[in-house]
Amino acid sequence: MNSSLPQHTTESRDDRRKQRELAEARASGNAAPAIDVKSGQMINPHNPEFITKKPWYLGGDNTGPTLDHQAVGEVEQTLSMTTADNVAKAERERVKRKMKLANKTGSFEVGMWVEALKKNKRPYLMAKVTKVSKKGELDLEFEDGSKETRVRPANNRVKATRVGSRNAVQEGQHGKLDYASKRDAYHGYDNEDYRDTVRRFEEREEIRRKKREEEDKASRKKKKEGGEGGEDDSDSNSGGSDDEFADGDGAGKFQTRIARQGGVGGNQMAVTARNLRIREDTAKYLRNLDPNSAYYDPKSRSMRDNPNPEVNPDDLQFAGDNFVRYTGDAVDLADTQLFAWDAAGKGNDIHAQSNPSQAELMKKKHKKKKEGAKEGKRRAVLDKYGGEEYLEGGEGLGEGGKAETAEERKVRLGEAGENREYSRDGRVVKGGGIKVPVKTKYDEDVFPNGHKCVWGSYFHKGAFRWGYADDHSLLKSSYYTGVNGKKANDDANAARYGSGVQGSAQLQQARDLLKGGAGGGGASGAGAVKRSELYGEADANAKFDDEKLREAIRKEEEFQKNAKEGNGAGKRKYNSMNADTEVTPEEMEAYRIKKARDGDLMDKLAGTDTVLEYK
Repeated sequence: MNSSLPQHTTESRDDRRKQRELAEARASGNAAPAIDVKSGQMINPHNPEFITKKPWYLGGDNTGPTLDHQAVGEVEQTLSMTTADNVAKAERERVKRKMKLANKTGSFEVGMWVEALKKNKRPYLMAKVTKVSKKGELDLEFEDGSKETRVRPANNRVKATRVGSRNAVQEGQHGKLDYASKRDAYHGYDNEDYRDTVRRFEEREEIRRKKREEEDKASRKKKKEGGEGGEDDSDSNSGGSDDEFADGDGAGKFQTRIARQGGVGGNQMAVTARNLRIREDTAKYLRNLDPNSAYYDPKSRSMRDNPNPEVNPDDLQFAGDNFVRYTGDAVDLADTQLFAWDAAGKGNDIHAQSNPSQAELMKKKHKKKKEGAKEGKRRAVLDKYGGEEYLEGGEGLGEGGKAETAEERKVRLGEAGENREYSRDGRVVKGGGIKVPVKTKYDEDVFPNGHKCVWGSYFHKGAFRWGYADDHSLLKSSYYTGVNGKKANDDANAARYGSGVQGSAQLQQARDLLKGGAGGGGASGAGAVKRSELYGEADANAKFDDEKLREAIRKEEEFQKNAKEGNGAGKRKYNSMNADTEVTPEEMEAYRIKKARDGDLMDKLAGTDTVLEYK
């Protein structure tokens, strides 16, 4: 059993009793304290058990008492993109030094990847060192699974390589990669490796070219010996030109090699191979050199947006990768796929990939049935409510009567289609016939309460309000009053609001007051009391009639008494708010005298024989 895994052992009752007695003895000083087996220091005997004892779920070897589990764990370092690239660069330098040392002295290690000649024949293939003998002989395991033993690295048969150095920063080796560095497509990339890649590619292509030439010579020689004539029916150019990959027998071999890598093969692959080799197509990132144009993704070599949106679509050579997705049969194919998914979700066995004919047929039937149901619903509405003669036919609904022309429809809807020319200041220079007025959604030409004009046809500047132009009334619900009402409304509006000039309303009110004072006599004018003087703070210099004041106080006391007893005499009578009553100064003074003051202590003692004690 692995002791590092978490293990739990149930202790017996006697073991627990012995541990408790030992802990009590250590705490009292009768026994020596426990010693940490890892640090060698004394453990405080007064520490509680949940601190001293290591939990069972942490695992590890339980060799003795220790406080190592209470130590602060090491915080794992997080590597940013810059740090990860620096670590990868340092790792590559270490691998380079190790590779030079291995090629110079032949000191290979187990696990190293090397380039070796399989059975001492070119080309070099990747192999992994599985064993190194004392004599320096190597056991190699190639990528195809074959193995060779006792291979001597002499005569450049085995060479160290830097394969695998790109992923030098492994998870947990130097720290934890953060979100950006983990997803960096170019993390650890070394552009110097490209030279070795080009060199290996050229070597292998040279070997393939020589092999093809030998096979072609052998094939021609065999045909001549067979008596089939000396004509060469091959399309390949003699002399081994650069287009051997795309022409003749070379094209067949090359497209066979591409097909083995996942291509489709055939003539289409031959054309594709030719375009890829001689680079006939312009690169997508060269279509528009403006840095603010469509984005080009170098990893996927895609440019989804149109790099030249200002160019006429008929003159475009490349409209973006998304143009293929949203045009042509791609849209119909996506529509069919959506229909198949919806139908499968409703319980129908339809699959657009396994049986595309069925999916397309069911889609057409469903579309036809849906259009028929929609047409039937429209026909039912027309049969019930009518209006078929106003439809601009084309869908089988306007065949019963004469179809309405476009010009007739514009006249009916109040539209006009005339050419007009305007100057720079907005004036009409040419054209500009009378436009047919179009009514709004609101009620128009409504004359309520006998008025001859609509509401809002008159505006009073002094009141800043709308009204009727026939009698100058500013009330929307008023009735028409004729010429006499118009004069009366003008006088009332001028007296109340003025003519709109600043101070006109105050001047008119002052004139009315002077007219009223002159006609009413001096006695009534002198004896009038303003209503505003009765309310608010009491006037200390005011003089009242004693008899009227005593009568007013008596009435106020009687009113408050009845209201307190609740006999209903203190309540207001029906329509009392509409009664034309005036409050006299004596009644207002009586109300102030008899007004209840709950917060005044002396007011509560008034009228009683209570005497306050002096302290």
